[in-house]
Amino acid sequence: MEGSDWVSGLGRAAGGLALGVLVWTATGCGGSGGPPPGEFPVEVAVARPEVAAVEDVLPAVGTVEPDERVVLQPEVPGLIEAIGFEEGQRVERGAVLFRLGSGKEEAQRAQARAEMELARANLERARMLSGTRAISRQELDQMESALAAREATFELESRRLAERTVKAPFDGVLGPRSVSVGQYVQAGAALATLVADDRMKVEFRVPERHLGALEVGKEGRVRVAAFPGRVFAGEVSLIDPEVDAGTRTVGVRLLVPNPEGRLRPGMFARVELVLGRRGDALVVPEGALVPSLDRFSVFRVEESRARLTPVTLGVRLPGKVEVREGIGREATVVVSGTQKLVDGALVAPAEDRAAAVAAVAVR
Repeated sequence: MEGSDWVSGLGRAAGGLALGVLVWTATGCGGSGGPPPGEFPVEVAVARPEVAAVEDVLPAVGTVEPDERVVLQPEVPGLIEAIGFEEGQRVERGAVLFRLGSGKEEAQRAQARAEMELARANLERARMLSGTRAISRQELDQMESALAAREATFELESRRLAERTVKAPFDGVLGPRSVSVGQYVQAGAALATLVADDRMKVEFRVPERHLGALEVGKEGRVRVAAFPGRVFAGEVSLIDPEVDAGTRTVGVRLLVPNPEGRLRPGMFARVELVLGRRGDALVVPEGALVPSLDRFSVFRVEESRARLTPVTLGVRLPGKVEVREGIGREATVVVSGTQKLVDGALVAPAEDRAAAVAAVAVR
């Protein structure tokens, strides 16, 4: 290359460089093509709210109680003649569990039956003779009255005999007995305990401020320490009509099916009462929340700027939280890097920067 050509080429290169510097200076000093002097975008991670199904759950603690529980007691005093069960046995309603000595009562019932049968036979003969006028109407009425009295006596003796046995009033499981065969017991003495375990009641209390959301039939879930991976489903069967003035709480009863007999009376129970469900709730990662003294906010991204936006929170989920008010489904929020932001800060989503680096590498 000749010397003059080399000098000419150098001059053209210098001119192009100067032009590039002028163009950069013009766009960097208040032009519309970039941020103000000295402002650099903050790299953040962003995301859109997700739509999820959430539940309004009220936690509580309570105690498992049997749906039915009774202490078996005799109506009359007597000697225990027979015991018809084994401790811990499951029995059906009507099963004879205890039998007291009843020889005298059986004899009295037999006598009452004989007298009743005699009175009935006499009345039948009298009715046959009433057509021949061999017996007066008054005598016939007396015989009818006598039969009614004998029938009543027989019924009374039958009931007295029935009182000598103690039967199961419902299906259930028997606990330990407190008497033995041959033991004399008084009327009302505790013999054994019968518990119906096919379903259980869970009694707990909730603050009165939740009373408006409580309804009979609401779903509830129960967990107990003995079966940590098991959830027992039930529903509200009773809401106490009175609020405790001392604690400002109201009693609630949850009825829980227990076909396998896993729940036992006296267990400590953790209860989750489902007050409501929403299938279209907006949720964001917990990292998007910016706490302040009296509220929570999120940074919403608009035109590459972070806008601090107050929000109303709802249900908390693992790693996420429901946002009831403040942002819409189409919003873009900062989910990581909020500690580096202030309201109005210029931001650059992490995926945008990654894409720009990749494009430069390709060129």
